[in-house]
Formats: sequence, structure tokens, C-alpha cells
Amino acid sequence: MRSIQSILSLIAVLALLITPTASMARDQAGSIPAGTVINVRMIDSISSDRNHAGETFRASIQDPIRIGNRTVVPRGANAYVRLVDVRSAGRVKGRSRLELRLVRIVSGNHSYAVASNVVEFRGKSETKKTGKYAGIGALAGGGLGALLGGGKGAAIGAGLGAGAGVATNAAHRGKQVYVGSESLVQFRLTAPLRIG
Repeated sequence: MRSIQSILSLIAVLALLITPTASMARDQAGSIPAGTVINVRMIDSISSDRNHAGETFRASIQDPIRIGNRTVVPRGANAYVRLVDVRSAGRVKGRSRLELRLVRIVSGNHSYAVASNVVEFRGKSETKKTGKYAGIGALAGGGLGALLGGGKGAAIGAGLGAGAGVATNAAHRGKQVYVGSESLVQFRLTAPLRIG
């Protein structure tokens, strides 16, 4: 009888030891829902005139990511951001653009693929500047044409001057987009992120 009681006691103790381990494993696994905002701080800088689509850049997690009351990804965990599209402003017109996506988070020994939205950064359009320079060139050309004989000469001069205005603007590249080191970028998950 004592041996049966001893065996039952041993089984009870083992059951108590196994149960917390199983529940701890379940607690460590979880899912961060789609729509969750993840703030990252860039480590590497990105520029529309220097970098190319497909490149990956280092960043770090700005705010801890939690599931319920548990922190599952700490502040400072490594993050990786991909440049999915880049356009550099043309010499005469256009707008520089960078499109970034959060693609991976590394926390401890775990690496998690991330599905996030695309965040876009845009430079100023060059079209208005082009018009301004062309207008100045047209005025200067018109004055030159008037000196060359007025009337028809003024019209020809204005056309030449407008062309010179565009050429002047062509010497100035459009404003580039630059995301510097330490810049804060906010991404939103487009699919749940399984942790654990």
C-alpha cells in the first residue's frame, strides 16, 4: 500500500513540475496582431541619390513590443528596413521619393520576418522651380530680342530665353530625400507577427 502511495505521490510531483513548463512555453509564444504600430529608429542613413531599391538598412526598435502585460520584443532590439522603391528627382522636373518597409526583427536568438506597410518619404517637386527659371529666362530673352530688333526679334528672344532658363535649372538637381541615422520611422503590421 505504501509503495502505491509513493508512486502516486511521485506522479503528482512530476505533474506539478511539467505543467508550469508547458504553460510557460505557451506564455512565451504569442501573436502581435495586424495593425500594431512599430516604431523604429534608423541606424543607417538612406538617400534617394545614393541608395538603390532592394538594399536593407539597420535600425532598432524604439518602443518595447508587448503582448498583454508581457514584453516580447525589448526596446533596442535589432530591426531591418528594406528600400522597396527609390526615385531621384530629375534635372528639370520630378520629385525624389523613398519607400521603406520593415522586414525583420531580431530579438535575442530569434529572428522574425515582418509584413509591414510601405512608408513613403517625398522631396519637393521641381516643376515650380523650373517654371520660375524658365520665366526669368523668357524675360531676359525678351529683353535681348528687343535689342535685336523688337517685335518678331523679341518673341524669338523670349523663346530662346525660356530655353536658357530651363538649361539653367538643369544645372541644379532636384531636392533629394534623406532619412538620416537616428530618424524615427513608424511602421504598421499588415499581418500578425508570431513570436516565440
